[in-house]
Order: sequence, then structure tokens, then C-alpha cells
Amino acid sequence: MMIMNPPYGRVRLSEEERRRYAHVLYGHANLYGLFMAAGVDALDEEGVLAALVPTSFTSGRYFSNLRAHVGRQAAMSAVTFVEDRSGVFTSVLQETCLATFERKKRRKTRITSLGSTEKTIASVKVQKADEPWLLPRRSDDAAVAAAASVMTESLGSFGWKASTGPLVWNRRSDDLYAAWGSNRSHVIWAADLDGGILHRDKARDAMRYLALTKPSDGKVMVLDQPAVLVQRTTAPEQTRRIVAAHLDLEALVARHGRVTVENHVNVLRPSGPDPVLTLEAMTRLLATKTMDQVIRCISGSVAVSAYELESIPLPDLEVVRAWNELEGAALEAAVATAYRPEGD
Repeated sequence: MMIMNPPYGRVRLSEEERRRYAHVLYGHANLYGLFMAAGVDALDEEGVLAALVPTSFTSGRYFSNLRAHVGRQAAMSAVTFVEDRSGVFTSVLQETCLATFERKKRRKTRITSLGSTEKTIASVKVQKADEPWLLPRRSDDAAVAAAASVMTESLGSFGWKASTGPLVWNRRSDDLYAAWGSNRSHVIWAADLDGGILHRDKARDAMRYLALTKPSDGKVMVLDQPAVLVQRTTAPEQTRRIVAAHLDLEALVARHGRVTVENHVNVLRPSGPDPVLTLEAMTRLLATKTMDQVIRCISGSVAVSAYELESIPLPDLEVVRAWNELEGAALEAAVATAYRPEGD
């Protein structure tokens, strides 16, 4: 049996090391991912690996090749989520888990949480794909995770593209103003989406407009088409992880026809002319309780990445198209039914 508490953080690899670990890398290299890959590769037929690591490997884009490799080599037979990290680690904000992998074939992953006591959450199908793994953090999310894990469609497969807002304000602080001007763009901050309604948070009004001073700003920094905006980071005390608001044509016109989205907001748009869901329907869908449960099974952290948004599992095309006509309780019921395991 191998037990590891590997170091965290990015590392710059030599060309030789990068070739050695190419099968588990996507973009930058993370130390703990390299340790996990080496540990799994070293297991014999009876081998077991227990790793105390951040949960980012279960959902992040940069760990997609690692998930695929680990899934081929071993099964995650158990995972325990560490609830209270303040008494375990110093200055660690990521969600942390103890993940156990075995060479032996396993069909189920036992999920528990560890706080003052250990609590059993669920047993779910072993995840093997490179896509984000669906792992419920609460027992009442287990059924949603089970249903979502067998869905083959996603926001991405239905043609929706998510991106992170391009404005990193402290890199452009000299270009931020309180008043509008002909060469300036209205900035949308994450706080402007609180409550799921696009508004103007007064606390951000001192930096409300970005001066478009760079040649590339018109292409990179400006959004001049309707979209769905989703907070990228939420506070731990917030009841929802998905907070979305519709940037419609009327809202654009009221903001002089263009906006600049800061990097704590994701921008969600259809890539084709005939999206499966309208922008209005997508906003309503993301506001449902079930969608919030799904994203919590994908990521237990307070951050929702563009990659994770695109990866949200969805049922068949006909089912999703029917949601365009639904609102309120009718939509909530329809979505909840779609994410109910067969036989329930």
C-alpha cells in the first residue's frame, strides 16, 4: 500500500520530464498530479494508493489527461472529503480529499465526508473518463449525480461555449473610470449579478468604465452581443453555486451597446444560430435547484470554471428543447424529473 501527501503547486518541467509525463499533462504541470500518476503506475495487481490531495483533479481542465490515465490504470474505490480544512491545513482554500485507488476492478466508489465525525454520503459508479467526475458532497445530491453520470450530452456538446471575462482589473487600474466616455466600455463585475438579476452594484462605480486604449481592446475586451453571465466565484455562505443573469439586448443598449466583463464572471453563449435553448431559457435552467446540485457534484469549491460549465451533463436533445417553454415550478419539476435515476 502506498500513502502520499504530495506537495501542491505548479512546476516547470524540463523537456525530458515533460515527454515522460506527457500522457497525464494538459497545459501546466501540477506537482500533486505528477505524484499521483507516478504512484498509480507503481502499483502492482494488489496495490492500493491513498492520496491526500485537492479535489481539483476530479474536475479541472488541466487534469483531464490525468483522470483518463488514472481511470485506465486503477479505480477510485473510496474518497473522503475533508469538511473543516482550517484545523487540518494552514492557508489552504481548496477543497481537499483522501482518495483511494486500487488496481483491482471496482464498480463503485464509496464517498464519505470527514468533519467532527465521518459521515457516509453515497456509493456511486466508478468514474473513468477525462470529463469531470460527478461526486456528490451531500447524500441528498447522490441521486442527481447518479442520473447525470450516465448522460452523454452536455452544454458543450449542444454548442454552448463558456469563457472567462477578460478584464483583470489590477492590470488595467489606470484605465478604469467612474464616468462614461466615447472610448470607454461599461464594466460588469461579479457583484452586478448578485441575486441572479443584472444590476449596477454601487460599490464598483468608481471603476465602472474601461478606457479602450490598446489596439486589441475592441476585439478582446468588448462584448456587444447578448449572453448569459455566470459568477465564477461565490462566497462559501451563499446558498447557490450557480448565480446567472441574462445580458439581453435591452441591457446592452442601456450600457451604450457594449460591455467589458471582469474575470470573476463567466460568459456563456451559443456558438450557432439555432441553440437548443434560448438565452432566456438557459438563464432559467441555471437558476434551478437541480442544476445547482449538479455543479456541486462536479466541483465542491466556491469557484465555477468555464470548463466546468461546458461540462454540465444534460439529457437528450428533445428533453432539453422542451424546457424552452417552461418557467418557474413547471421547469423545476421537469428538470428534477430528468435527473432522477431510472427506476426511481
